[in-house]
Amino acid sequence: MKMVFVNGSPRSDGNTGSMMKVLAKMAKGRGADVTYFEIVGKDIQDCDGCYRCDTEDRCSKDDDMTDAYSLIRSSDLLVIGSPIYMGMETGMTKCFVDRLYYLMARKRLAPGKRAAALFTCGLPEGHMIYGYMHGRYDKLLRHDLGFAEARTFIVPGMKNRVDLEGNYYAQETLKEMESYLFPE
Repeated sequence: MKMVFVNGSPRSDGNTGSMMKVLAKMAKGRGADVTYFEIVGKDIQDCDGCYRCDTEDRCSKDDDMTDAYSLIRSSDLLVIGSPIYMGMETGMTKCFVDRLYYLMARKRLAPGKRAAALFTCGLPEGHMIYGYMHGRYDKLLRHDLGFAEARTFIVPGMKNRVDLEGNYYAQETLKEMESYLFPE
């Protein structure tokens, strides 16, 4: 199984990055072919809505998203992770997601692919407050992009650097994600 983990946090080793790395390590341990793609430091330009991808088999932007498109198209499973800042995914994650229109424009994904979205947030009740992220990402991943299956996970109470092993919500989410990523 080929898996792509996209970290949309500006801090590579923050809470989101730490959880994504645990999941990637778990996947490697189960024999998956894993690629870890960090948005920070990449040249990913904003989508300008030119719609070239509607008529041509390429995006008008020549940047690091070209690699991301190849990775996603050749993978079986995509995991996007981001902290929630000001009620939404980070700006860089939003930019990345906007550029996924290229994959949607002409249904460029093979059937049967699965996806997951992982969001960390500082509020202790964030999993309830930011519940709308489930609907947004379900629509994006399943309905717009065409993933056969998609799940969204929100981890609350992660405002400061958290010890993942000592955090109940992080551990529960990692267990839930493991069950989703590797159904038995």
